[in-house]
Parts: sequence; C-alpha cells; structure tokens
Amino acid sequence: MRVEFEPELLSRTLLTNGFTEQQVRRIASEFSKNGFVMEDESFLDRLLDAGKDMPTIINIFSKLGIGKETTVRMIEIRQKKKLGPMVEVYTLRVEE
Repeated sequence: MRVEFEPELLSRTLLTNGFTEQQVRRIASEFSKNGFVMEDESFLDRLLDAGKDMPTIINIFSKLGIGKETTVRMIEIRQKKKLGPMVEVYTLRVEE
C-alpha cells in the first residue's frame, strides 16, 4: 500500500518519537523524491533501520493514520520473510 503524508506532519511526528533531525531529513528526502508518497513497507524499513522498536513504530503509524493491526501485520510479515519458512511465530500472554 502506498502512503502519503503532509511533510510537516511527518517531520513533527518523527521528531516527537525520538528521531534525530538528520534521520528526519533523510526520510523526508525519500518522500519528496516520490511526491511525498512511499510504499508502507519501505517506510517501515526506514523506521526499523533507524532502530525504532515496535511500540514506537505503532505509535508513529497511528499518528499518521495507519492502524495498529495493519502495522503489526506488516512487521509480522517482514519478520517471517527475514527469518525464513521454518520459523513459527508464537504469542505469549501473561495474565495476573
């Protein structure tokens, strides 16, 4: 899916979530090259390359209008591709 953001909203959201100005400029530059449109998986890759964790990425995507379920699914698919076909993904839920 292709995503499009207003440059100011994108920059402000990234800065408030711990990105450096240099990282924000780099991501904004990628968006501007493509008319401020980017594939959501490419955007996810940029956030992961910057070392952001899953809760931060979910927060960023939510502020930019991409739902939590979509974000988690994209991360899950990416991890399965990265780890290979022999990996089983389990969820552990702890209740008090």
